[in-house]
Amino acid sequence: MINLINVLLKHSKMDALPKKYIEDEIRHVNLIRSFMLTGIAVPVALILSFTYSHNAKYQGVYFIDWEKDILELNLSIAIISGLLFILTFIAWSKPKYTFLNKQLPHVILLVMAIWGTVCSIYNQTVSTSIVTFLLISVVSSISLLIYPVRLFVYLVIIYLLFFIGVSNTQHDSDILFSNLAIGLITLAACLGLSVIQWRNNMTKFYQKRLIKTQKKELEENYKQLLLASEELKKANQTKDKFFSILAHDLRGPISSTLALTHFLEESFFDNDEDERKRLFKLLQTSLDTTAKLLENILLWSRSQTGTMAFKPTRINLYTCVQNNIDLLKIVAAQKDIKVSNLVNGSIEIQGDEDMMNTSFRNLISNAIKFTRNFGMVHVASEIRTDETSGLKQVCISVVDNGVGMNNKMLDKLFQLDEKAVNPGTNNEMGTGLGLVLCKEFIQKHAGSIQVESSVGEGTTFKVHLPL
Repeated sequence: MINLINVLLKHSKMDALPKKYIEDEIRHVNLIRSFMLTGIAVPVALILSFTYSHNAKYQGVYFIDWEKDILELNLSIAIISGLLFILTFIAWSKPKYTFLNKQLPHVILLVMAIWGTVCSIYNQTVSTSIVTFLLISVVSSISLLIYPVRLFVYLVIIYLLFFIGVSNTQHDSDILFSNLAIGLITLAACLGLSVIQWRNNMTKFYQKRLIKTQKKELEENYKQLLLASEELKKANQTKDKFFSILAHDLRGPISSTLALTHFLEESFFDNDEDERKRLFKLLQTSLDTTAKLLENILLWSRSQTGTMAFKPTRINLYTCVQNNIDLLKIVAAQKDIKVSNLVNGSIEIQGDEDMMNTSFRNLISNAIKFTRNFGMVHVASEIRTDETSGLKQVCISVVDNGVGMNNKMLDKLFQLDEKAVNPGTNNEMGTGLGLVLCKEFIQKHAGSIQVESSVGEGTTFKVHLPL
């Protein structure tokens, strides 16, 4: 019972193999074996023809009828086998499982079996041998992969031909019965061996397919592992550089803060009111820089770890921009910079309000930072159609007439692993994280950010968001 279950399970696995894969494997095996069968049949048939012809000439006698038939049969088989050999070569050159590829092994099997059968039938007139029938039937049926049901039909046809032919040429009833029984047993054995071979090959095809699939999966997993390892390596390198930059940026304002508080503690400038006010202003600037840096670090870390929830709501762009301009009014007033909001008041988007505020606040703050005293910054909007998707989007431009940037500086923007922090026109210090946050937050909104700048002429940041 256990063996039967195993056979059924094995059969179900074989049936689960893709038909195309089975056909390709059968085609490959059958064409190789067809080459061998037809390649051997040609010289064997020619040798037999030469032998019959040579014996007749050597004995100085004319062919009798059966010898002529045998000679013609072998010559015909030699020619047919040669043609089948050529057709096998043609079929081999065609990668697809065509009609020729599919039917050629069946034709070769029948030709070989009929050849052996007819030879044995003619041999009954002078002997009792059916060796050619037995030999060729066994070789051809075992060599080629034929579906067992079709092979059974072929063997029945061959045996009927053998039965009729031997019955007419063998007149000894005992020999006739013996030959017919041996022929039947031989064909039954051929069928059994062929079924075993068929199942073994199907099992081998399954195992080969399984090994090939597993090998492919291992190679794919190995490639993904290498890619993940490379990405992890780059990420670690980027973070190492990033934390090195942060350590440098934090050390500066903290050291300044400590030094200033030391001066104030020692009361070095108690009698100099102007100098004391200047120290308090420097202390405030240092603390502001440190606070901004820590705030951006917190936002960036929340963004990287996925703990910063994305909560889209309906946002009026004019109101959002104006709120952030109002927060930065004091900073702009210290440099007498005019900040204008030219955004269309009717434009609304779906977005996360906190992320949008952080993005616009960083962009406007940067524009003020790199604009000289008495300069100007304006934020404008424009509705346009995306050339790629064909969808409408809004373009928000943050434009300043500040110092601008060269190409080398532009290449370092939006990158954590590059030191892109430069002092402002009044030596204001940045955090280096603002633009990185802008890019990440805008991309979360399926948008993009671009920058255009020329040294001495100013900078324009363009934020594209879907409407």
